[in-house]
Amino acid sequence: MSDRDAATFEMTRNEARVVIAALADEEMTASGDRGMRLQNVQDHLAAEFDFDEHRGVEKGEMAAEDDEGWLDNDSIFGGNDPDDTETVELARAEATAVTDALAAFELDETHENAGTAENVRERIADAFDS
Repeated sequence: MSDRDAATFEMTRNEARVVIAALADEEMTASGDRGMRLQNVQDHLAAEFDFDEHRGVEKGEMAAEDDEGWLDNDSIFGGNDPDDTETVELARAEATAVTDALAAFELDETHENAGTAENVRERIADAFDS
């Protein structure tokens, strides 16, 4: 990555789910600033794509929970197109944390979304190189 402080790139709703899953995996072993940075990016993506962290029964049974423990608010109202796209901006430190988490996620052969993780990781790196 170059010396740019921040960069923007496009991300689909489905890709955001994969990134959140990768960050959650990485966050389990992270501590201090890195753990906080991973959580901040998860929160940022959740806000962009209207996901809420699953909090148990107070959300009600109407909401459909995805595999990563996040609720997709659009699914309640009949939305939820996995190809919906948002422009996401990440600071350099955030991008580094995300690309590291995605690289680790790609190496875990149990994840069927390794290809998606690789694609997003490369697009983030490219956004900083341009």
